[in-house]
Amino acid sequence: MSERSLVQVTLWNSPYLGNVMTSQLALAATVRRELGLGTHFVLADGAAGQPWLADLEAAGTTWSVLPPRRGWKAHLARAVRDHDAALVHTHFTAADLAGARVATAAGIPCVWHVRTGFNGYPPRQRAKDLVKMRLVARRDVARIVAVSPWLGELVRRRGAPAERVEVVPNAIVLSRFDRMPSRAAARERFGLSEEASVVVALGWWPEVKGVDVLLDALDEVLARRADVELLLVGEQRMRDFLAARSPRDPSWLRRSGFVEDSAWLFAAGDLFVSASRHEGQSSAIGEAIGCGLPVVMSDIPGTAGWAAAPGVEIFPSEDAELLATRLEEQLATPPPERAAIADANRRWARETVGIETWCERLCGLYRELLWSGRRPPISRRRGGRSPRARRRCRRA
Repeated sequence: MSERSLVQVTLWNSPYLGNVMTSQLALAATVRRELGLGTHFVLADGAAGQPWLADLEAAGTTWSVLPPRRGWKAHLARAVRDHDAALVHTHFTAADLAGARVATAAGIPCVWHVRTGFNGYPPRQRAKDLVKMRLVARRDVARIVAVSPWLGELVRRRGAPAERVEVVPNAIVLSRFDRMPSRAAARERFGLSEEASVVVALGWWPEVKGVDVLLDALDEVLARRADVELLLVGEQRMRDFLAARSPRDPSWLRRSGFVEDSAWLFAAGDLFVSASRHEGQSSAIGEAIGCGLPVVMSDIPGTAGWAAAPGVEIFPSEDAELLATRLEEQLATPPPERAAIADANRRWARETVGIETWCERLCGLYRELLWSGRRPPISRRRGGRSPRARRRCRRA
């Protein structure tokens, strides 16, 4: 029989582990050491065959892949049964309802992890929240973890029980950047000039990431200085966005698809920019800070926590003109001052967003739910007892 485990419904299917799954592996190791429990990952359709599955197995965890459309509840129920689940923890919202129902049926706690959110709150979302937050969360969910104070407040405003919402900012696995590629090698890889001042940005969801704002700002900057190049990272959605904007890329734009090791991106850059309109927290900003890069970011609530880092500058969201000003100020920083900012950023990241503190906080939450005697309420529709509890009563 499988060891008793936590079921982490991460819905991950990216071509690379990234900060999210690297953090999850660190958490799995802490859970095993501190709580004596294994970890089973439930991944999204498309994860089968990914090379990082070997990393999950090497870490002593197990995994399964959800079917593409229907059957999620049945799959989660099998995972809970086959891995003797002690708790279900869902991420990225899509499996929240199925996870809560399966956990309640098994008589075990369920945790929801909210990582993204939008400032708008349309009527259709209010209707969905009436069911999800005001009914299901109150009845079947033991904790809701939000990755930023703003998201925590949004979740409460959407109707979740305030006493069950806990803010746990994302950690950054800084050990991924212990050995950085050389600047020359990174620039050669992405076709960047050795002498250029390079801005790095993510554009995989261009409308949300504010790619249009960044491009408008760089148009202004390039009118005054010709040594700036942009490394923009994304896939087909970004390519379609750029094609709709202009049939030909400007000479200063370099595109890249996703890379398995983001250290290459930060090694190539002089400055990281986040012009996002919405973010839950943005791990990419934290990674850039951990690599020593200065950052210019929009003043949206989801990224406000990064403003305390020494090398971060802020501009009003949507304001391309002020973004251009911030870019020019940062790119004009003398090399000795830039080196001091890099050291201060790395030090701040180690002290503030290290993975160890994050793992301990989540382990503490699990410990409280599993061994403090508290459990999520059991649905009255199920007669007040889980199937497992009813079986125990019959045996007695």
